[in-house]
Amino acid sequence: MKKTAVLLLAVSLLLACACALAETSETCTYTVFNETGEKIVGLYVTDNLTGEKSENLVGEEGLAKGGIFEINGTNKEGYEITLSFVTESGYEAAFESLHFETVPLTLFSREKVAENVAAAGPDAKSGATPLSFFAPVCTYTVHNVTGETVTELYITDNLTGEKSENYAGVGLADGASVAINGTNKAGYAVTLSFKTESGYEAAFPTLHFETVPISLLSADALTGATPISFKAP
Repeated sequence: MKKTAVLLLAVSLLLACACALAETSETCTYTVFNETGEKIVGLYVTDNLTGEKSENLVGEEGLAKGGIFEINGTNKEGYEITLSFVTESGYEAAFESLHFETVPLTLFSREKVAENVAAAGPDAKSGATPLSFFAPVCTYTVHNVTGETVTELYITDNLTGEKSENYAGVGLADGASVAINGTNKAGYAVTLSFKTESGYEAAFPTLHFETVPISLLSADALTGATPISFKAP
């Protein structure tokens, strides 16, 4: 009986140690999107408890305009950090209370922060924040110039293979248009595919993250292998 109790105690201690190790090794990821309109030359994380500041996370190469960078955080009691950055024009900003969570972080330009402050009004302080917890969004404005109704219109994520709903709905008439939003991420690339009521099918396999007009072309209008053009009608 005594041996059994000792064994159970040992097992309990091992489980407790394993749980403690699991907690301390738990990590989160901040996906940083550079929407400042210029190159970021310095990106730092500072531990608010110890004051310890990281090295320049983007190094000598920096983070290009529109670039994406991932920062990992390791959980601990009282976890809180400051994220700071400096651009090549000398603009500096910081967000002083990041907690342990996996989130997108979009870094704003000086002008965008000023716009947010103005929009928030004189009594609000949240507008001064140099970042948001949302990934950037682009818009494809898709115009149907095929000469017939488009019955199927899809966006497929090239990384995951996930296919969207049918953006044509009950049918996208000739001359009509629809706006499709894309949310940025590392390795962003999507395929746009469509089908018309006559059975004509086509796809463009490498759409990148950008806000652009897209015209769906008929088979007769093709001047090359591309079934779309990046122009509005």
